Amino acid sequence: MKSRLTLNLLLAFLLIALGIIVWLKPGHEDIKTSSIVGLNIEAIHTIKIERENANNIELKLIKNQWQLTQPIKVAALAGKIERLLKISQIKPLATYPLEKSSLGQFNLDTPNVRLSFNKKTLNIGNTESVQSRRYVSNDTQLFLLDDTFLHHLTAPVNAYIDTLLLPNGIQISGLQTPQLSLKRQDDNTWLHSQSPTDELSSDAVQMLLDEWRFARAINVSTQFVNTNTEQITLSLNNLQELKFNLIRQKDNVLLISSDKKLAYLFSNNKYKKMTTLPILNEPDA
Repeated sequence: MKSRLTLNLLLAFLLIALGIIVWLKPGHEDIKTSSIVGLNIEAIHTIKIERENANNIELKLIKNQWQLTQPIKVAALAGKIERLLKISQIKPLATYPLEKSSLGQFNLDTPNVRLSFNKKTLNIGNTESVQSRRYVSNDTQLFLLDDTFLHHLTAPVNAYIDTLLLPNGIQISGLQTPQLSLKRQDDNTWLHSQSPTDELSSDAVQMLLDEWRFARAINVSTQFVNTNTEQITLSLNNLQELKFNLIRQKDNVLLISSDKKLAYLFSNNKYKKMTTLPILNEPDA
C-alpha cells in the first residue's frame, strides 16, 4: 500500500513538472488574452482579402450595411460577412515570435491569401503536418490555428454577393412581365392590363409583390451569356424602374439585372409564384 502511494505521488509530481516545463517553454506566449487581430467586431469597418489565384475582395461597412466594393459594387451577403468577422475573433492555439528568416518554411513570405481587418493584416500560410493546423502571421507573431476558415477566403466572388433580388424597403407601383401587367392607380387600386374591367384584390396583389420584395436567388453570378428576348420591369414609387432580362432554362430562370449586371437564378416554381396572382378563398357568407 505504501509503495503504491509513493508511486502515485511520484507520477503526480512528474505531471506537474511537465506542465511547468511546457508553460515555460521558450518562444511560447500566453494566448488567452487576445484574438489574432485584437479588434472587437464592432470596431471593424473594412475587410480585404488579397488572393494569389483569384480576384481580390474588398468589403466595407457603409451606413450600417456591408457592401462589396471590389471587384464589383453590390450589397454583401450577411452570412458571409458574419463568418469573416468570426475569423477576426479566433484565439490562437499557440503563439511564437516571428522570425523573418523562417517565413518561407511556412509559405508566409508569399502567402496565397492576405486577410486584413481595417489595417491589421494576417498572412495565411501552409498547415503543419502533425495536426494540420494552419500557420498564420502578422508583423511580429506566428500563430497556429485550427484549419476551419480558409474556404471562406478562397470562395468565388459570387459567394460574397447578397442573394436578395431587390433592395430592402422599396415600394413597387407597377409590374410588367411576359405573364402579366399590374399598375397601381391614383386611388391605390390595381389595374390588370389584360383585364382592365376586373377589380383586383389588393391582398392578392400585395402577396404577389411580396414574392418580389423578399425573393432570394438560389445563387448570383457575374458571368452569364445574355440571350434574352423577354424583359421584366418593376416601377417604383420614386418614379424609377428596375429592369431584368429573362432567360428561361430547363428547370430554372435567370433574371439579369440591367443596372448591376448580375444574374439571379430562380427555380421555375419560384418564378411562377412571382408572376401569378394568388387565388384567395372567398369568406363564407
